[in-house]
Amino acid sequence: MLAELLLGAALLYLLWFAVFKKPDGLPPGRWGLPLVGYIPLSGKHMDEQFKDLQKQHGDIYLWRMGTQVMVFLHSYQLSKEALGSSAFLDRPTSEVFRLMEPVAHGVIGSNGNIWHTNRRFSLRQLRDQGMGKSSLVSAIQKQARELVEALKGQASKPERIPRDLRVAVINIIWHMVASKQFEKTDPKLQEFIDIFGDLMKNFGPIVMPDFIPWIKYCLPDFLIRRLFSVEILYTLKDKFFDYCQELIEEHKASLDPDDPKDLIDGYLLDIEASKDDPDTIRTERDLCILILNLLFAGSETTVGTLAFMFFYLANHPEVQRKFQAEIDEVLPKGTLATLEDRSRMPFTEAVIHEVLRVSSLASLGIPHVAVRDTTLGGYLLPKGTIVWTAALTMHHDPRFWNDPEKFMPERWLDDQGKFATKKEGFLPFGVGKRVCVGESLVRMELFIISTAIFQSLSVSPPPGSKVDVSPVPGNPFIKTPRQEKVCFTIRE
Repeated sequence: MLAELLLGAALLYLLWFAVFKKPDGLPPGRWGLPLVGYIPLSGKHMDEQFKDLQKQHGDIYLWRMGTQVMVFLHSYQLSKEALGSSAFLDRPTSEVFRLMEPVAHGVIGSNGNIWHTNRRFSLRQLRDQGMGKSSLVSAIQKQARELVEALKGQASKPERIPRDLRVAVINIIWHMVASKQFEKTDPKLQEFIDIFGDLMKNFGPIVMPDFIPWIKYCLPDFLIRRLFSVEILYTLKDKFFDYCQELIEEHKASLDPDDPKDLIDGYLLDIEASKDDPDTIRTERDLCILILNLLFAGSETTVGTLAFMFFYLANHPEVQRKFQAEIDEVLPKGTLATLEDRSRMPFTEAVIHEVLRVSSLASLGIPHVAVRDTTLGGYLLPKGTIVWTAALTMHHDPRFWNDPEKFMPERWLDDQGKFATKKEGFLPFGVGKRVCVGESLVRMELFIISTAIFQSLSVSPPPGSKVDVSPVPGNPFIKTPRQEKVCFTIRE
C-alpha cells in the first residue's frame, strides 16, 4: 500500500513538472492548465488584465491562452527589438490569417516569399498610384468634399456619423486598386460594409478556434462555424471573391500593357510575366486576398480614427477652436489642404497624432510568431511563441506621456510651437519590417479629410450630454468607436 502511494505521488510530481508547471526560462506570467491555458475569473476587462500583468511582471510577460503561448511586450525598445528581428518576422499560421485557405496569401497574414513579394508589389503599386504624393491629393479632396456635403445634410441634429465617411475612405482605396468609385447607395458596397461590421463585432469569438485548435477534433465544422461566428469569414470571402473575379475579368478585357491604370492591372501584368515560372505565387486568388487586405485594413484604420477624432473634438471645444483657427489662418476659405500645407499646420498634426494615441485602434498590434527558439529581454521564447505589442498601454504609459489619460494635442508641440514627432512609446502603425504598408496613405487621408471637415463644420455633443469616447467593449484586439450621436453645425 505504501509503495502504491509513493508511486502515485511520484507520478503526480512528474505530471506537475511535465504538464502543469511552466517550463524554465520563459517570461513570468499566467500558465494555467493544459489545453485551456489560463482562464481569468475576476471579471475584469481584458485591458485591465493586461495592466495588472504589467504591474506584476514588468514589460514582458506571458499568458497561455488555450494551447497558444502568448508573450506581451509593454516596452517600445523591446517591441522595436523583437519586430525588427528576423526571428519574429512571420505571422501565426492561424485560420483567421489564412482566411480558411490552405496557405496564407495577400500581405497581412502571409509569410516567406509570398509576403515579401506581395509587400514589395503593394508598396510599389500604391506609390505609383500616388500614396504619399500630390498626384493622389485631388482624389482624396473629391471624397472630402462629398463627405462635407453629407455632413451638412444632417447639420444641427444629433445623428450618428453617416456611412458616407466609410464610403469616402473606401472610394479612395478603390480608386487606386480598381479605378472605380462606389455610389453610396450601391447595394454591393452596402453588403461589404455590413459584413465588415459583423466581422469587427464578432472578432473575439472568431479567433477562439485559433487559441484552442483541438476543438476541431471535438466538434463538427458546421457547429464551429455557428458557435464562433466563423461563418462570417466564409461569407465575406465568398462574396468578395466573386465580386473581385468580375473586376479581374473586366480588367483583362481592357488591359493595356503599356499603360496600367491601377493595382489590378499591375498584378495581371505580373501574372503574365511569371506564367512560365513554376515557383510563381502570382494567382488571381492571391490578388483577391491582397485587395481584401488593403480594403479592409485601410478603411478600418482611417474610418475609426476619424470617428474618434469627431468624438474627442466634440468633448473638447477649446481644442477644436484652436484646430479651426489654424485651418482658417493657413487655408483660404474654400481651399482644401494639400501635402505642402502640413509643415505649416503643426497643431493639425498634433491633433491627428493625439487621436491616434488615445484611440489606439490596433490595441495589441498585429501578432508575430517566433520562427525559431530565441531570446528576448533575457527570456527564452520557443519557436511558435506568439508576440503582441501592447500599443494601447504604451500609449497610456506615464513613463512615456505626462497625464496620459488626458486629451492634449499640445504634448506634440515643442517650445516654439513646432510639431515634434515622439517615437518613444508611440507605434499606431506597428514597428519593424512589417510596419503598416498603407501608413502614408492613412496619414494623407487623415490630414486632408479632417481639415476639410473642420474648415466647414463644427461638432458638439447632443445638448446636455458628453460623447462616450470609450471603444465598443468585448474586443481586446481592435478598438472600434461606438455608434455615438453628435451634432455637426455649419460654420459661418
